[in-house]
Amino acid sequence: MSRAQRREATNRPPARSEHAVMWRGKRFTLPSASEFPLAAIEAEEEGKVLLSLKLILGAEQYATWRSLATTAADAEHFSQTITRELGRGNP
Repeated sequence: MSRAQRREATNRPPARSEHAVMWRGKRFTLPSASEFPLAAIEAEEEGKVLLSLKLILGAEQYATWRSLATTAADAEHFSQTITRELGRGNP
């Protein structure tokens, strides 16, 4: 039985379709991983990590993020924050 089926069977609310993360005092809203734009997945597969992030965040949130992130280490830290929020990878 899938998680969605269990939720329905136990009358639990559906899983959130958006996630919010706080990073450096700013709130970023992310779609669930299953709702990432296909263009973002393609960009990731082509090694265009920042383009993928821009497509996931949207232009306005990306501009906010970019004003806070100035190094590759910043990008890595943000990526780890997102990964933890989405419940994937190592926390």
